[in-house]
Amino acid sequence: METAELEKLLAEKENFDNELVNKNSCPALPTLVEELLAARGLSKADLIHKLNIERTYGYQLLNGTRPPTRDTLIRIGLALELDIEQFRQLLLAGGKKPLYVRELFDARVYYAVTHGLEYDRAVKFIWEK
Repeated sequence: METAELEKLLAEKENFDNELVNKNSCPALPTLVEELLAARGLSKADLIHKLNIERTYGYQLLNGTRPPTRDTLIRIGLALELDIEQFRQLLLAGGKKPLYVRELFDARVYYAVTHGLEYDRAVKFIWEK
């Protein structure tokens, strides 16, 4: 269920529904990444190759044995061509702060995502000043 839909249901309910929230909580990062990969017909190896990171390190990130940095999560989101809502979910699942467009770096990420910049172009745009 989309976050907006959950918010609407919670606002409409007379009594708080623990079960509704628990059933629709944010999945763990490895689970979320696996769902996103499956939806795009990609493997973990495909993503690791696109990110251009060392294979062992990549699998540790994707399996949850090594916590990714916020920058790494952003690169994963760009590589998977996520929309802004999916980016928000990815950052939250990774325990990182969501995008805040009043910060220059985050505004650059937001622009790259909303304008559909291809991965390599987006990375250059965001990180190369």
